[in-house]
Amino acid sequence: MERRGLNFRKFLLGTVLPVLRRLPLPLASRVVAGIGQTEYRMHAELRQTFLGAVERASLQLGCDWDVATVSRELAGNQVRWRTRDLLLDGVSDTRAASVFSVDARGHLDDALALGKGAIVLACHFGGHLLPAHWLFRQKYPLRFYMERPRHISRYMARQFDTDGPLGQNKLFISRQGDAAAAAGSILRAARVLQSGMLIYIAGDVRWAGPHSQPATFLGNTVHLSATWVNLAALTGAPVVPVFCQMQREGTYHIEFHPRFHVPADAVKSGQSARWVQSYMKLLEDQVRAHPANSNEYFFWPEVSHAAAEETKAA
Repeated sequence: MERRGLNFRKFLLGTVLPVLRRLPLPLASRVVAGIGQTEYRMHAELRQTFLGAVERASLQLGCDWDVATVSRELAGNQVRWRTRDLLLDGVSDTRAASVFSVDARGHLDDALALGKGAIVLACHFGGHLLPAHWLFRQKYPLRFYMERPRHISRYMARQFDTDGPLGQNKLFISRQGDAAAAAGSILRAARVLQSGMLIYIAGDVRWAGPHSQPATFLGNTVHLSATWVNLAALTGAPVVPVFCQMQREGTYHIEFHPRFHVPADAVKSGQSARWVQSYMKLLEDQVRAHPANSNEYFFWPEVSHAAAEETKAA
């Protein structure tokens, strides 16, 4: 969903972020959210869009949310989400630690101890790049396997400046890549895992083509990339889901879930869709519990269209 005044907000954030970094970081994060909440209060059309989307989602999921509160907080969190990790640029490890709380880190460490590397299965819920930022700060050996993220901190960009067989540069993927490029990239990712490193990949990427699988999400069918399933089946690497909640006080709560293993024959036996659906169910549970962290899920065209049709039918 495109926000009114998006270019102005980018300019505003670019101007004020250096100043905000001088504040206690949780306070600075709340100020960023306040920009989105101010937009929400000032623009009736924008406000009605949020209210309608949240109300439809609450009906789809059977959740008794306070629609007005969730809508306002979602508007603020969307700005925090779009800011990615820029607020932490140039910040010391000690100061950065003040915005993170981490639950069940042992799930990740236990997975790594198996000696096969690990797939950190992320998504666009909450502060989606903040777990990676935290992992870099904690000196975990991490590589991204996705499109190169934009508008990120210089700190994170420096972590990407690695080359060679296990480097980051050739691991970024493109939607315009052909089959040969896709095959080469997954083999490079497999080598990274076999070396004992982490691969950070999103499990909620909408995708069309031979490497996509259907899943039910928010009451509608979406087609999603199953690359993470292919990679897990190929390598035997454990998969550790991670979620990052943007909290009201301006902090980020990172939660690692228990590892699981995708069988080696999952792709050949036609089980990829089951694994994709299993993950999307886990993500939907997060949305149920923390709807203000849903970012753009309620505004996905297929989800919004399905909800509108159900409303007409009723």
